[in-house]
Amino acid sequence: MLIVIKNKVKSRNRQLARHSKREVLFCEIAETKQVERGTIDTCFYDCVSFKVLHFTIYVSDETLGTVLHRLSEKQRSAILLRYFQGMNDREISELYHVSRSAICSRRTRGLRKLKMLLSERK
Repeated sequence: MLIVIKNKVKSRNRQLARHSKREVLFCEIAETKQVERGTIDTCFYDCVSFKVLHFTIYVSDETLGTVLHRLSEKQRSAILLRYFQGMNDREISELYHVSRSAICSRRTRGLRKLKMLLSERK
């Protein structure tokens, strides 16, 4: 049993030595390499959130978020589900138990109003 334990320790030490040869400390990485490997941190407090059915949809553009609040609930939900959740009209109509054409008209009217509201803000 002692031989097995000694060999296990040797094996583990060799494994640690192999890993340490490939490891690079974070402080030793050049700053340009750190930027290349970094991620963009988007915090949810920078976004406007909307609750649509069981989805929480975050809109990072503050202007768009405030204008979306001015739409009716039906228009806003059709637009958010279509463009932020990637759902098509048929899927949205199944969620709301209405016809596909009703969802299409809600979305079309909402986009028209959205365009008008955004042009007023400029």
